[in-house]
Amino acid sequence: MAFRLRARHVMAMWAAGAVFLASPNVLAAESEAQQLIADPPQYELGQGLRLGNSGFTLGGYTSLQYEDVRNSPSQGGLSHLSMFVWWEGESRVKFFSEIDNQDSLAADDQASDDSGRFLSIERLYFEYAFDDALSIRLGKFLTPIGRWNQIHADPLVWTTSRPLITVNMFPEHASGGMLLGNVDVLGHRADYMLYASTGTDVRKDPAENPFNEAFGARLNFPVGQNLQWGLSVASFDQTANVEEHEMLLGTDFVWASHGFELSGEGIYRRSSLGAGRDAHGGFLQGVVPLYGKLFGVGRIEDIHNPAMQEDARLVVLGLNYRQSRALSLKLELIRGVGQDITAPGVLTSVSVLF
Repeated sequence: MAFRLRARHVMAMWAAGAVFLASPNVLAAESEAQQLIADPPQYELGQGLRLGNSGFTLGGYTSLQYEDVRNSPSQGGLSHLSMFVWWEGESRVKFFSEIDNQDSLAADDQASDDSGRFLSIERLYFEYAFDDALSIRLGKFLTPIGRWNQIHADPLVWTTSRPLITVNMFPEHASGGMLLGNVDVLGHRADYMLYASTGTDVRKDPAENPFNEAFGARLNFPVGQNLQWGLSVASFDQTANVEEHEMLLGTDFVWASHGFELSGEGIYRRSSLGAGRDAHGGFLQGVVPLYGKLFGVGRIEDIHNPAMQEDARLVVLGLNYRQSRALSLKLELIRGVGQDITAPGVLTSVSVLF
């Protein structure tokens, strides 16, 4: 019953947003409906389905995954089925939502022992743009720490598995407000984000560590034509432990040229309970074009997290056949020592962006 009530609230929010954004009155709504009939929406894989002149677009992605890892039976199935609904008209207001029906098989949830499916509301926010330098976002959004957590969708990342430092090391979602935009810094346009969260998420994922009252900022700065560098800072409370406050500092970069890519992230998290609760780690990932649309992927990872029994060091080697931005086939081999989050083995997946 609780789930039905929450689902009803979400649908009510969608309906209210649709009425508010799509048309100012009933006659305009009827006109747009007639326009949809007269002018059927055009569709291109990976670009979403635009609903005529209403301003609404439907999209999403899905992933089929198979894994064969040590000390676990081989299994396969649908790991994600995510739906996007967004609105962007001629006004300064935007709306975006993402609902993900995810399975415990999902590589995002490698730290969870829970089983079964979970209907997660990943994003649900309104945004108002004053100009390029300043927008206000209100609702639930992905926490802007590093790059991987923001890219998010399976078809857009190179591997099936997710780097360990992006799993339960910080709040992956935040509900509250954000100021964002881009400004001129030393002759370059730098992107910034400033956010505050109460920690009261809509449909909180039970696989994630409970965090509360998150505050933070992120700056993404272009360094030359092919290189971008990012800096993230955050302050939050972790409610799994009594009165534990944590400060996080993270840095990341991505370099890309002619099909080659090199990227990495590193974070340091300091706990108010002392050095024994501090955590740190990072990863370095390279992508090399092999033949046509086939790419080789390699990643090394290192993490120290007090929630784990021991430090983990991983090596991930894989292949990614990226037919297009919307379709990718992945195969990877994971090896390492001391890991209790991701067991060594083989992962493969097929991901489609609608």
